[in-house]
Amino acid sequence: MRRRVLPALLLTLLLCGCAARTPADTQTSPPPEESAPAAEYDFAVLPVRKDSIRTLYSQEGYEVRKITPYEGDYLVEYGDENDPDFSLLAWVFGQTGRRVQLAGMSQFTAYEITGPGEVHYTTTGQDAGTPWNGLPQEATVRVLGDETGKLVPEWTDVETSYETVWLDPAQPLFIGATEEGPVYAQRYEQLYDARIDADGLSFSFIPNGDSMEKFRSFFPAATSIPGFSTAFDPDSRMFTIRLYNTCLESGGTGADVDEWLGDYPEDLYPYAFPAGSLGRDSHFLKDVTVAQDGEDVVVSAVLTDRAWRFTVETSNLGRDNWEMDGEA
Repeated sequence: MRRRVLPALLLTLLLCGCAARTPADTQTSPPPEESAPAAEYDFAVLPVRKDSIRTLYSQEGYEVRKITPYEGDYLVEYGDENDPDFSLLAWVFGQTGRRVQLAGMSQFTAYEITGPGEVHYTTTGQDAGTPWNGLPQEATVRVLGDETGKLVPEWTDVETSYETVWLDPAQPLFIGATEEGPVYAQRYEQLYDARIDADGLSFSFIPNGDSMEKFRSFFPAATSIPGFSTAFDPDSRMFTIRLYNTCLESGGTGADVDEWLGDYPEDLYPYAFPAGSLGRDSHFLKDVTVAQDGEDVVVSAVLTDRAWRFTVETSNLGRDNWEMDGEA
């Protein structure tokens, strides 16, 4: 896996410029069209009302936390009553009752309607299904199609556009899995490469080759970056990245590990990345060093005055899940 920690770009590169319900009809006539039963979707009576939204979601086992009307439609925030920290968002078309889930279970920090069937939201980055802290997210989600249905049958209901989230270095950040504490302790990795780029720092990682147990811990479900945290000293402008359960050198692999190497070079282990300076400065960083600190690798850098915010990007440099002979 490859992880990029990007200090702030120049300010000039980040800116675009300097900026009551109607009474029922008493006549003996057929009910108005809006009171007709809903034939295709889940609501019994149309148009959809707030009380019918609460009733339907309650019947499905959800707690409705907020309903926001918009031009005859509704944005609904709902979730499990036993888990108040995480919610779901859905768009409900008032005239037909079509419901579209906009986002998965998330910790929303804010959201707003930006147009018909369109919502902009931000989240904390915490995962509702697994003990994982990720980078906060900012996105705009749009319903595809209209009140009558999708644009293309059997196609997705929504389109989501994610935006780059920039963070203040003074704001501590932790990304990674947790288990009964701040860091998941059963995954081990080795720093393979670290370098200063034009726009920040980049790292790549390989499995720890000290033992079969540590080597195999690199591959649970899907490979991922090491858990890490950041810290910043405003007086010295020292920015520190701590890569948990990560080593600078490993090796001495046995035959069992060699069988697991797959696409890795046969002579990969033993391998060591040298501690010390990365050798040069950039517009954003200076005095960058790498060191082993117990079970962790610590990267330290002095931020220049041009570096005032940062973000994180990740990617996979190889196959995510390996096929192992004789293993399920």
